[in-house]
Amino acid sequence: MAEKPMAENEAPRGFDEAEVSARLTDSVTGVEGVTGLAPGLRDMIASAAARVMRRSGSEPLRVEVWRTDEDFSIRVDAHLDDSRAVTEVVDELFAVIAVDLRAAVDGPVGGIDIDVRIVSRSS
Repeated sequence: MAEKPMAENEAPRGFDEAEVSARLTDSVTGVEGVTGLAPGLRDMIASAAARVMRRSGSEPLRVEVWRTDEDFSIRVDAHLDDSRAVTEVVDELFAVIAVDLRAAVDGPVGGIDIDVRIVSRSS
């Protein structure tokens, strides 16, 4: 019997975007030097749409994760303090994300594209 092709909006087996995003959000915000997350483009669009529709746009900030075949893309918009060098924080973020992503996904993990944006750095 031929395997049914996956619909475009159907997630690949072994990948729950919300669950993986929540796990990576906890890991990223636990890195020393990260003081919080900033709204990414998806969050800003959702908040703007909520205002237009007069709804609450208070979805918690999170790490954005999406998958294409076996490859993953992760986007982090973060606020940092000055307790560590930015390069140290970014290196640790990359390491934590790679380990946690592989642990959270049931199945093969291909390439991992991580986009870290430092929104602010405070003392």
